[in-house]
Amino acid sequence: MNTSRRQCLRWGSSLMAAGVIGQGAFAGVADRQLVWRERALIGFGTSLWLRAAHDNADQLELALNDAVKAIRGVETDMSLFNPDSAVSRLNRDGVLHQPSAQLLSVLSLARHVSARSQGAFDVTVQPLWNVWSQAQAADSLPDHKQLQRQLKLVNWRALEVSANSLRLNTRGMGISLNGIAQGYAADLVRSVLQSHGVMHALIDTGETATLGQAPGDKPWRFGIESTSRVKTSQPEMTADGRAMATSSDAHTAFTPDHAHHHIFNPHTGDSPRYWSSATVIAPSCAMADALTKVFFMCPPPLVQRTARAWGVDVIMQDKNGKWMNTLSSALS
Repeated sequence: MNTSRRQCLRWGSSLMAAGVIGQGAFAGVADRQLVWRERALIGFGTSLWLRAAHDNADQLELALNDAVKAIRGVETDMSLFNPDSAVSRLNRDGVLHQPSAQLLSVLSLARHVSARSQGAFDVTVQPLWNVWSQAQAADSLPDHKQLQRQLKLVNWRALEVSANSLRLNTRGMGISLNGIAQGYAADLVRSVLQSHGVMHALIDTGETATLGQAPGDKPWRFGIESTSRVKTSQPEMTADGRAMATSSDAHTAFTPDHAHHHIFNPHTGDSPRYWSSATVIAPSCAMADALTKVFFMCPPPLVQRTARAWGVDVIMQDKNGKWMNTLSSALS
């Protein structure tokens, strides 16, 4: 679980130039009639932020209210920070009857990514989080035997999924949807806002989706945060309508050198050593979110081929601070 805000994206100059936070119309010709408003909230154990525009202030308020309700609904199903969530109850009881349609949808996508990536993404890694966090609390590292015991509990195929129930087939198993739920929430919020006629928005649920343009009729621009201790320039990119998700070793690490962190290789039980940050740009934020973990497992020579195979773009930073990407035309 990632218990801190993943500050892997900073808002670019076009957003900061917008100026006033909160209510009111901006002075740009193209958006003179638009009302921009924001919602800041805590969700998934972190800070979330929505910013949207509409030509009808009342409709905009309704849209943002429904967007927040959608986020809370995802938390009710998928947040490990909520002990009464559906996922928490599944982990506690080993079975969950009558799972919601959105929980089934997320698990269906997760199984697809797991199968196609040969298990590089696996929602059943929660036992690894448990053993690593316990070791950290004892100021130590898990030993080989501990990791091997927990690895026996990591198997996405051992999670039975049907319309009537979810079942963990091995005692001690547990799932975490922290690697996909925030991306799913961004997709859901985007759809909710669109259903209310919102055409311009920035959606930050821990992962990022956009609609239309930034204030001033400018494109949304983002800077990708460097996680390296080595000083290096930070690439900036212009949003092209696709969603974006980032995973990094920067904010939830089990050791001071960040060699061991919250992104686990489901085959080894430890963190992969190639990358310090992976950003995926994809049509679906849930897919982008899941794929950041797949690319963390990916050796550098295979990144380009893997990105083509999935039909996505990536921006990666290695442990030495070196950047590589498949989206050079959108970077500056």
